[in-house]
Amino acid sequence: MSDTIIEPNGQAADRDDKLFAGLNYVLFLIGNIIGISSILAVIIAYSRRERAPRWLQSHYTYQIKSFWTAVLSIVVCTFMILTGILSLFGAIGLALTWLWMLIRSVVGLIRLLDGRGHPDADAVWV
Repeated sequence: MSDTIIEPNGQAADRDDKLFAGLNYVLFLIGNIIGISSILAVIIAYSRRERAPRWLQSHYTYQIKSFWTAVLSIVVCTFMILTGILSLFGAIGLALTWLWMLIRSVVGLIRLLDGRGHPDADAVWV
């Protein structure tokens, strides 16, 4: 845990970026039900990442990585369902992708509210 990025106590956080990062996590949670909100969240993440403080950049990177990994997983699982032979595995994969995004969004939001960045924002696992 020594690699965790923590917001310095002496500096005021960039509240706008923290608000947008939190909004993105909420959009990802809503995206588990209505997928279009996840697209909005990744657009916000791409547009805000470069000018955000370092600890918030890790959140935006985490969100972008989550989005593209989920998209790839959904495409592969949909292809598996359409083949007919692997449809059960595709359905299980879609359910696991949904659960994975839910867990990543909740964990990211908790870290954001605690004022912590991600120790490894590029990791696929939580």
